[in-house]
Order: sequence, then structure tokens, then C-alpha cells
Amino acid sequence: MVKKILISVFIIISFKSVSQTLKLSGNVKDTSSKQTLSNVLLMAVKFSDSTLVGFTRADKEGIFKPLVLRLDTYLVIISHPNFNDRTYLLVPNKNDSVFKFKNVILPPKSVQLNEVEIIAYKDKMYYKGDTLQFTADSFKTANNATVEDLLKKLPGVRVDAKGKITIQGKEVDKVLVDGDEFFGSDATIATKNLNANTVETIQVYDKKNENTESGDEMQKVVNLKLKDEAKKGYFGKVSAAGGGNAPIGYEKKFYESDLLINKFKKSQKISLFGLAANTPKQAFGWGDIYKYGLNNENNMNYDPETNSWTSYSSQSTGVPTTLKTGFYFNDKFGKNTKLTTDYSFNQNQLVSGSETNTQFFLTDTSYTNKQLVAYTTQSRVHNFNFILTQKLDSLTDLIVKPKINYNTSGSSNYQKDDFISKDGDTTRQTTIANVGTSETIDANVQVNLKRSFRKKDRMLVINYQPSYYNSLSNNDMRTEFLYKHNQLPDSLLLQKKASLNHKEQHNASVTFTEPLSKKFKLELNYAFDMNKNSNTRNTLDYNGQAYDIINPLQSNDFKNLRTVNRSGAKLIYDVKKYRFIIGANVRNIYQENLNITTGKNLNQNFTNILPSASIKFRISQASDFSVNYTSNAQQPDLQQMQPVVDNSDPNRIRIGNPNLKTQFSNKISVNYYTYKPISDVYFYGGLNGDIVANQFNDKTVFDAYGKATTTPTNVNGNYNSSLWVGGNFPVFKRFLKIDYGLNGSYSNNIAFVNEDKNTTQNMTVEPSLHFSKHHDMFDVILGGEYSYNATKQTISLSSIQPYYKYSLDGTIMVKFLKRYKITTNGSYTNNGNRTSGYNINYFILNATFSRTFLKNENFTLSAEANDILNQNINNTRYITANKIIDTKTQIIKQYFLLRLIFKFTSQKIKEEENDWD
Repeated sequence: MVKKILISVFIIISFKSVSQTLKLSGNVKDTSSKQTLSNVLLMAVKFSDSTLVGFTRADKEGIFKPLVLRLDTYLVIISHPNFNDRTYLLVPNKNDSVFKFKNVILPPKSVQLNEVEIIAYKDKMYYKGDTLQFTADSFKTANNATVEDLLKKLPGVRVDAKGKITIQGKEVDKVLVDGDEFFGSDATIATKNLNANTVETIQVYDKKNENTESGDEMQKVVNLKLKDEAKKGYFGKVSAAGGGNAPIGYEKKFYESDLLINKFKKSQKISLFGLAANTPKQAFGWGDIYKYGLNNENNMNYDPETNSWTSYSSQSTGVPTTLKTGFYFNDKFGKNTKLTTDYSFNQNQLVSGSETNTQFFLTDTSYTNKQLVAYTTQSRVHNFNFILTQKLDSLTDLIVKPKINYNTSGSSNYQKDDFISKDGDTTRQTTIANVGTSETIDANVQVNLKRSFRKKDRMLVINYQPSYYNSLSNNDMRTEFLYKHNQLPDSLLLQKKASLNHKEQHNASVTFTEPLSKKFKLELNYAFDMNKNSNTRNTLDYNGQAYDIINPLQSNDFKNLRTVNRSGAKLIYDVKKYRFIIGANVRNIYQENLNITTGKNLNQNFTNILPSASIKFRISQASDFSVNYTSNAQQPDLQQMQPVVDNSDPNRIRIGNPNLKTQFSNKISVNYYTYKPISDVYFYGGLNGDIVANQFNDKTVFDAYGKATTTPTNVNGNYNSSLWVGGNFPVFKRFLKIDYGLNGSYSNNIAFVNEDKNTTQNMTVEPSLHFSKHHDMFDVILGGEYSYNATKQTISLSSIQPYYKYSLDGTIMVKFLKRYKITTNGSYTNNGNRTSGYNINYFILNATFSRTFLKNENFTLSAEANDILNQNINNTRYITANKIIDTKTQIIKQYFLLRLIFKFTSQKIKEEENDWD
């Protein structure tokens, strides 16, 4: 029979060479004399990693321009669109350096075959539809490397010390394994424990976040597609590490241990996971902070001016103790049913302390607050996730996803504040001791029905999600006020506080897509949300014998009912290289705030038009340009609206505002990236702009003793902007690679201090440059980063204090005697233009010596030294409103570990192929 298919004719040619380069030339012959020979392409693909390293075209006579390559083993493919390819495997030895392809005749498209062998290759990085794909085997990693090690090799991908992943300047929201969540939302379990050699493709794409009210926000998703052979049998690892006596000040010895077992059998996947550690490497990963109820201990600061969280530092703080364990199960039952479930238990403790210097600037004066904090937090979290996927018929899919989270936590905090006048005189002092417990239940069920139709691209999607949330907390607080110069009499405040926060929510949406033609589609949507929230706060003062005096200013029962109706439409124009989307949603919000304590009732009704638009241009398979515009209206949360005094910190009192209006934002982003596989040059860039109307911000009043009372209010005139560029390119005939980057931001934020308008303008510039050399026997990375921050505030000229930070870092890895490896990395950090005592410079030096054992090097013994010079510290600066905040936080310093790692698998692990060097 005759089949029209792509055929690779595979010819092995052995040649000898004493040169370090390979020269390819030749000609192609057309027997039909009807084809244009100048369309014939000769491509050289590196055999070891499928990288396209060079190509040349034939002229009108069919003669190829000579192609000079570095000496290696190649697949040479000669291709014409009207013929099948002819493929040669060139295997070098020591004598020949020139090869000529003479009178090559390409086979016809249609031939009669009894048996066909197809040999394919993939680019290192390419687009498939809207999905960016990396071919894992094209990026060389060490034996037994993890997925995190592999991600660090990918162009445009950054992985920080906590495992947080950033791709082309955007943070990754979710990591999947073969399209499924792996142990819920804890991405680090997959990236830190799965072997790099089990991954076939890393897929990166944007997915609509269905949990947002606007419905237009996107999530950045990474999917790890495993190799077929990795889905058979079992694989995993066991690791244990311990050290000698901890440094002075630490009571326990340091340890790290983890276990991951994966078993695959056809469609069935079973995984077990366990981790125990008291070092910063394994505690409080970027995805764990909110799950473990440790929101206050994550080096994050909430800025009401920008309605965002800002990271003080990527370093972990304090002395953590972590225990995690869980299981994961995935299987198909019949052809139409798929079941996925996982459970995890997380137990954490963090002991830490900090020293903070805060400068306050007012129109007529300034003062300083020196603060010492010591705290201990514990939490226990149970997470359960379940996913049922049912194919009802050939066109209809049903997905049901219940989730349950149960969290108990406790904390003990001690805080001492000294308030110092502009003249250096201490005016007053407070000490706060707070002990608290909390219990939280968070549960929801997502139901998704997707119906396709026989008409292409016609689709109906129905979503429904009921949610339940209940949180109960209790706190005992002891505050002592000491005044100097007899300003006020000293006093002692003893209180017991209880808070009950309850929320019920129902979200439903319907989306229908109708193709109008081959290029145009129309998307119609409707969504309904109903939220019932209640918050009861009771504060009891101590009367000398018992806690039985109700504090009316700090006790309140508040309820909020909110219903949202949203409808909209999008027009989509989609062709091979272009996609244009324009649309708008009309959203009506009815909100009722009921203050049960006072009997006051406030009703609000808002209607917003939320336009959106996007343009995406696929320049090539490795180049992309996009522009996105979105608008969003955000409602204040219950804590911002409840008119009750929160004196958790009596020096910084907060009171809610039930009259807050809706916040409206307009965001635009531009992104561009390109990758040239032949020259191995990569570049990305982008910018963001965000203009916010009625933004939630602070209105703060300071009394004569430095106490601050803050109420949220609506302000106009705020905006934020940022830009980023980066990339890498090889130099000196690919001997070195240079990575560069530049991030910048500018913001304008308005707040009120003592009824005075204070405008804060902040500019940040952060360039970086790194040089890297990768070889089978060694790796070298050297570089540095610089950060300059200039802030201008209208409230006081004294608040204009620009500051900088620069760091020089390097990593060196050397292999020797086949199985031995030494790795060392160092980082020097210099902080300048800060408060006295916070201009700290330090050098962190780490080193590891390791040896592998067994035939496949699956067993590793290593000795690790962390912070050899014992200089580690967490030193940060943050500027907001009329404050400049400098903080030093306790962090684990010097420690040593002896580590054993055993990685096991039922598959034969192929050792690294160094035969071509």
C-alpha cells in the first residue's frame, strides 16, 4: 500500500579527525528537474541533546554553502518541503575533519512501505499552541539532579532559595505533574524531590483563575510531563543528614531528612512523602506560609498603599522545626473515570527574634522607635484534596474537587518598644507579652461541567463552588506603659481577647463559546456570587481579680452580606500567529454592612464596567509578543470595614471603616521574549502599569506620645509601574555564557498623616550580571547584583534617604576521580546609607564535599559546611507612608551536616554520556 508520511533515511557514517572543527559541504541532485533546489536545507543537530547548532541552504545549482561546526556527533538532516528527509548520523574519530555529501537524492513523499522507522528531534525550547515547552533532555544536568536543578538551567527561569519559581519575570502560581496537582498546592515537593531524568517536557502556560471576581486574571502554571518509562515501576529517594553540637545559643543539633516514594503502574500513581528538619533549607517554603497559618512570620510586609505584600528578604529567619508527611493517589477506573486524592500533615515551630529601628516623620518633627521582638509560633495543618473526573459521554466532562484544610496554631510573643525624640531623649517605653491560639476550618467543593459540541470550538462550561470558613482565636495580652518626665502615670493593661470569623460563600458561573467563523469566536459569560461574613470580637479587661469587664471600644459583632452579578462578552480573533481579544464585563455589587452591636445598617450598591483586551503575536516558534489590559473592582474585606479598635500592638492601633468604597484598578502589561537556538541567545522583557482609583490606604493620627491610630480610607492618584529585561548569550565561541538582567519600578502613593496629605514616590533600579561556564567536570558561576532605592516624601525633607545594596556571588563545582565532587558558593553583601548599626556587610561561604557509590551512582555521601565564617544575618530596609524601617532578624548561622542520599528506581538509569568529549 502507499502512505504519505515523513521518512528519515538513517545512514551511519564514521570518519576520522585530528581537527577540533568539522566542515560539511556537498550538493543535492533533483532527478525530476521540476523543483527549486534553493529550497533544500541542510541542518546539523547535536546527537547528545537534540540541539540545532547550524544550518545551510543550497543555491540554485543545488550546492550547499560549507558549514563549519565544533567537533561532535551530529544528526545531519537534508530536507525539502516536497520530499522526504534524508538523515545521516556522523560519528567522529581522530583522522577526518571534512565530509562532503555528493549528489544527494531525496526520496519522494509517497512510497510503498512494509515497515517504517521514524526518528524525530525537538528544539530545546519551542511553542505548541499557547504553551511554551522545554525539552528536558536538551538541558544537561548532573546525575541524580532534581527537577529544581533542571529548572535553573532553563532560559528565563529563576528559582530562589525557598523554591519560588519565576519565569520571564512572572512568578509561577502552580506546579502540576502530568496535569495533576502533586500533594495539593505545595509545588516544592515536586520540584525538590522528583528526579530531573524522569521529566520529558516542561510546559509553561497561563490559565484563567476562576477564583477571582473579575474572571480575567491569569495564573502562571508549570506542568512536568514525565517520560513513559518513568511511569512504570517505582522510584524515589531517602535522605538523612545530621551534625555535631549546634553553635552557642541553639539547644538542639541540626538535622534534615526526607523520603519520597513513587509507584507507577499504567494509569495508577501512588506517592508517599515525609520530611523532618530544623534547618532553614527545608522550612517554610514559599507555598507553605499561608497553609501553615504563619502569615506574620514570613518576612512579608503588607502595604495598604499598594494593596500588596512585599518581601523583606528571601532568607528564612529564626530556628525552624518542620515535620511534613503525606500521600498521593491517582488512577483511572475504566475508560471514563479518573480519581485523584492526596493528604498531607504539616507541623511547624519557629523560634526567632528581631531588632527594628523605625524613623517616623511628621510635618513639624520626627522621632524614632527602637523595637526588640522575640516570638515562638507553632502550627499543625491537615490538608485533604480529592478530584473526581468523569466523562459522561464523548462530549461531556464532569470534574468534582472537594478540599478541606484544618489548622491549629499557637504563638507566644514578647515585644519591647522605646520611643526616642528628635533630640535623642527616650520619652516612653512599652512592653507587650501576647500568648494566643487559633483553630481554622476551610473547606470548599468545585464542580465543573464542560460540554463540547460537534461544531468545532463551540463549548459550554458551568462552574459552581460552595465554600465554608470558620476561624476561632483567643489571646491573652499584657501591656506595660512606662512614661519618662512624668508625662503620664505608668500603667498596666491586662486583657483577654476572643475572635470568631465565619464565612459562607457560593460562586456560580456559565460560559458559552460560539465560533462565528474560522477566525472569529464569541464568548458569553454570567457569574453569580453570594458571600455571608460575620466577625465577632470580644475583649475583657482585668479588674484586679478577674477578666469580667467588657471593653466596648474593642468588642463588636459585625456582619456583611454581599451579592455579585456579573455578565460579559468577548470577541476573539484567532489565526496561526495572531490572537486579538476584546471584551467587557458589567458587574453589580450589592453590599449590606450590619453592625449588630450598635444597630447601624449601611447598604451599598455599585455597578462597574470592566473592559479587557489582549493582543498576542507569535513571531516564531521561539519568539512571542503580547499586550494585555485588564480592569478590576475590589471590595474591602471584613477586617477593613469592622469599626472596632484593634490594639494587638497598643502603639499602632487600627480601626475599621464601614464607609469604604470599591477600589478600581486598570492594569496594562507588555511582554516580549525570543530565543535563537542556533546562536543560543535568549532575551525577554516587559513592563507593567497599574492606575488605582479609590485605593484602600491609611489615614494615621499620631498623638503627643507617638501612638498611632490608623483607619483605612479611599484615596485617588495612586499608580505603580515596573519594567524588566534580561537574557543570556554565549561569548568566545560558546566558551562562556553571560546572563544579564535589569529590573526597575516607580510608584506614587498617597496617604494621610495627621490630616496632612503625604505623597510617597519610590524608584528602584536593580541591575544584575553573571558569567557562567558549564562543563561535564566543572561548573563556574560568578556575578553580582546591585539595588538602588530612592524615596521622596512630601511630609518631610528629612525622610528623603536613598539607600543601596549590592552583592557579589559565586558558585564553583568540580568533579574529580569520577565519583568525587566539591561544591562551594559564596556571597558578599554590602548595605549602605542606612541607619547606624544597620550598614552591615557580611560574607556567607558554604561548601560541600561528596562521593557517589554503586554502579549507577545512586548512593551519595556528603559533608556540608554552612556559613563557614559565621556571619549570616537578615538585614532589611522598608519604606512606607511616613516611616523608614530597618530590621535585623535572628537567623541560623554556622552549622555542619553529614548527609546520606539513596535514590532508587526499578528502571535502569543511564549514566551520563561523556563518550563524545
